[in-house]
Amino acid sequence: MERVDLTILGATEGEIAPLAALKTLDTVRFADCAFSIRAYRDLRLLIGTTGIGKVNAAAITAAALSNFTSGEVCNVGCAGAYSGSGLSIADVLIADACLVADEGILTKEGPAPLSEMGIPLVYKNGRAFCDCFPLADHIRRKDIRAILPEGVYGTGPSGALLLGAHGFELRYGPSLTVAMTSGDAQTASDRFHRFGALAENMEGSAIAQTCLLFDVPFLEIRGISNMAGDREKARWDLPAACDHCIAVVMRLLDNRTKQSFRLPRDGGKN
Repeated sequence: MERVDLTILGATEGEIAPLAALKTLDTVRFADCAFSIRAYRDLRLLIGTTGIGKVNAAAITAAALSNFTSGEVCNVGCAGAYSGSGLSIADVLIADACLVADEGILTKEGPAPLSEMGIPLVYKNGRAFCDCFPLADHIRRKDIRAILPEGVYGTGPSGALLLGAHGFELRYGPSLTVAMTSGDAQTASDRFHRFGALAENMEGSAIAQTCLLFDVPFLEIRGISNMAGDREKARWDLPAACDHCIAVVMRLLDNRTKQSFRLPRDGGKN
């Protein structure tokens, strides 16, 4: 199979739009979706959209990894932050764990996690994964926190990321993947206190689960477009969320070598 260093997946075109300026090497189509192969420095990037929701995200990710050998997958896009998380609109969250919201047991006392069933979503390398796909080990091994420490960032005239400049905050923490987004403040508050995640989205854990099955490292990077539970779109800021998210991705690419994307079967280390 053809190899790419990194696959970048957003749910919608708007979430990957800032990457359109990168040089296009080729366009491909699989699972009735159009993807582009783009160049940045000496890296080959496969970039495309999955559509919203867990089924779309898992299916298109599996199709991408069945058609290309990818050194890593990065899910980018927007998320709704929970009040109490410390995140504000236009901030960026790098997930150190993808939590699963909707699988489990529904009882009259409320939902119980999938782990109580004793049947994992994935059993991989002797380890059961039920309600959480941890990402912190990959973040540590790739020195991503050293490249992108938590703090306040801004963007320069060229769009480059500047640490310490006034603009937005970058945080690490758990994200929650939901089938239905929070429609009101009470639902969002209940989810925040139940799961302890900082923000919610509709694709992350499904892509993390698929990557685990394919033995491909995974990252989730999300710009905060709104506060979870607030459906008044006049208060959202999708452009800032997408721009800041992609600025973080580009900073990461500027400080990663081609070799750092090599899979063990290629003779590299993860």
